[in-house]
Amino acid sequence: MSKKVVIIGGGVSSKNAAELLVKAKDVQVTMIQGTKFVEWPLAMPAVLVHPENHDKAISPNPAKFQVPKVQYKYGVATEVDVSAKTVRLRDGELVPYDALVVATGFAMPLIYPNPGVSLQQRKDEVRQAAEAIRGAGTVIISGGGVVGLEVAGGLRVAYPDKRIVLLCRDQLLKQFPATTREKAKAVCEAKEIELFYGTSSDAPAGVKLEPGVLNVAENVISYDVFLPMYSKGPNTGFLTGVPNMLDKRGNIMVNKHLQSQACPEIFAIGVHNIDEGFISMAKLDAQWKTVAANVKALLQGKALAPHKEGAPFMKVPPLIFIGHGKGGWAALDFAQMPPPVKCCCCCGLGGFPCCPPPCCYPLCGPCPCGYCCCKPEGEGPAKSLGPVAFKSMGFHFKGAGEVKAPEQQSM
Repeated sequence: MSKKVVIIGGGVSSKNAAELLVKAKDVQVTMIQGTKFVEWPLAMPAVLVHPENHDKAISPNPAKFQVPKVQYKYGVATEVDVSAKTVRLRDGELVPYDALVVATGFAMPLIYPNPGVSLQQRKDEVRQAAEAIRGAGTVIISGGGVVGLEVAGGLRVAYPDKRIVLLCRDQLLKQFPATTREKAKAVCEAKEIELFYGTSSDAPAGVKLEPGVLNVAENVISYDVFLPMYSKGPNTGFLTGVPNMLDKRGNIMVNKHLQSQACPEIFAIGVHNIDEGFISMAKLDAQWKTVAANVKALLQGKALAPHKEGAPFMKVPPLIFIGHGKGGWAALDFAQMPPPVKCCCCCGLGGFPCCPPPCCYPLCGPCPCGYCCCKPEGEGPAKSLGPVAFKSMGFHFKGAGEVKAPEQQSM
């Protein structure tokens, strides 16, 4: 009898885990996906500024992005019964499992779609936000991390006359080295992106597309649009009823095998309590390989292997954007790169003709790291590397950029 493996997710981690698990003998893989389309989050900060590019960040046809031989159930997980080993969906359906993989990612307004929405609802949400931004005089972006900084820079490039305010809880790019933080502050100052620090009791809980007032550290800021560009925590609310499953932040508490400490049949990718610095493709790649191998081992009654962190030298994002294209600014940190890549671009001093060779032009173009023998930062990387946010989706999902899609309803 086939063993049942259920994956809750739908993004790049769950897709790659499914591709590995479906190869196992006598294993039936079921994917529970909250939307009947795939959207590429790396491109969404740019899409908020240029909504006409939204289709480039979407794979709308399940026939294109689904993993062959995997059964798909499009719905929202609401509860897990660990005794009965079932996942309950919003419509009441129960999905049984022998092993459960949770790869649900994090909630971030506008950057990720809400589970259960149709493609048209999602497009309408993004379009309405973009229209409100276009008509606004003052936009507040709440969140001093890489996403908030990228959105603030993108808005400045697209709308030179708007007032752009970036609200940071305590520091800009808090997890980065001091030199990087100071450099980012200087770029913001040069681009007239106003930085404010502190919290506000009257800050909206979510996106607000109408005027309001914010009080921050004795400053009164009137705004037309408020955009919270920070993580709201992992999408693990369907596990809150399971004792000893989640920590205070909503992360699944796991052991060295990425296996739940409370329920050995449950594994986590990207939404666990092991701190690897930040979430990146290199980190997730190692995690979905560990989880897929350990799920197979569990079902076969074999010993599980400990997880080895992917790219352990990488502790902060290696690429920072403050706007894309002409007028934007970006910086590559080669200290966060693997040794072979460090030798590229003249060991951190980039530009043509040293790097890249012509064979790389279709992906990143000439001078993607800046001008020859100069630091890999400035407008050059912003122009060359900005499009990679869209192009990279094609490495993982087929059908990206298609406009027509099967008719969808919300779930």
